[in-house]
Amino acid sequence: MTQILAEPYLDYSNILIRPKMGINLNSRRDVNLQRVFKFKHGQNRTGLGVFNANMATVGNFAVAKKLLSRGMFATIHKHYTIDEIGEFMRSATDEKIPLDNLFITIGLRDADAQIQKLKDLENKYGWTSSRNICIDAPNFYIQKALDVLKRVRDEFPDAVIMAGNIASGDICLKLLDYADIIKCGIGSGSACLTRRQTGCGTPMVSLILECADIAHSVGGHICADGGIVDIGDICKAFCLNADFVMAGGIFAGTDEAEGDIINKQYQTNEIINGVSVIQTKYFKVYYGMSSEYANNKFAGGMGNYKTSEGRELLIPYTGSIDKILQDIFGGIASCCTYIGAASVKHMSKCATIIQVHNQLNKVFEKYSV
Repeated sequence: MTQILAEPYLDYSNILIRPKMGINLNSRRDVNLQRVFKFKHGQNRTGLGVFNANMATVGNFAVAKKLLSRGMFATIHKHYTIDEIGEFMRSATDEKIPLDNLFITIGLRDADAQIQKLKDLENKYGWTSSRNICIDAPNFYIQKALDVLKRVRDEFPDAVIMAGNIASGDICLKLLDYADIIKCGIGSGSACLTRRQTGCGTPMVSLILECADIAHSVGGHICADGGIVDIGDICKAFCLNADFVMAGGIFAGTDEAEGDIINKQYQTNEIINGVSVIQTKYFKVYYGMSSEYANNKFAGGMGNYKTSEGRELLIPYTGSIDKILQDIFGGIASCCTYIGAASVKHMSKCATIIQVHNQLNKVFEKYSV
């Protein structure tokens, strides 16, 4: 019988973090933004738990280098070849960029080839001590996903494995028998159409609370994947007890993201000497990995059994990723000072979350420059 869960399920836009007095923090500089992660299957990693999404436009080498150089975590998408990945690792090493927090993404299609890809990376390019694997699938509720996860754990018993995506806590324990990190979030990404096409998903705030509670009870970790609109949403995810946060759209308009800069001209309401002023705006293309565009590019087409669960977007061009990364560091540090948290690890212990009906004053947004 169909059930309706009547309690409210909340998203980032439904909450705020209430400031309060805490320990003696006098400056953002006093906050420890690095965290030591002790994973269930035996390895440790250190860094600020923010990932780029493992999507083609932002899960690329240029974005990964920037995040890794700042002590964050990074993924690269699953369509790179072994030699492309090997050359990237060589160049990063030459530039003194640490690779300990780099995750190599594989998919579910042709599991034998995916696992062989990881073995070849190990044998040809010495990918050993920092082995981190992201097993990516939009739907981890199918048996094939669990079977691939089990095989990868058997083949790489000491690797740090991140698997997902899921949108409920009931599957966490089963996956954490083999994975270290569970990616949580279905349909919340800006380039995702899953909720429109399938009606499936769970609002991120409630999902993080549910999955973090279950995962942490057995020494597992979660990554809140999707739904990030502003830097403050990353802060909210950490305060809700997410260990990692994955974002795509906020990086998609940067120089480092894949794709050319596109300019479009718009007629404004301003008139000078009787002539309407034309304004030029700049964008980059961002697309979901389940979109028709991505399927045509990487999978030879949609197939007659699929629907497009992603879309193409024009994201405003934002310049260098350095500014966004600084905003992330600064925003998280500032949040910590508002709630008296000495470190990122302590954010969930210090945070008080309040449910709201309105979080931003947008009265003058249309006039912003």
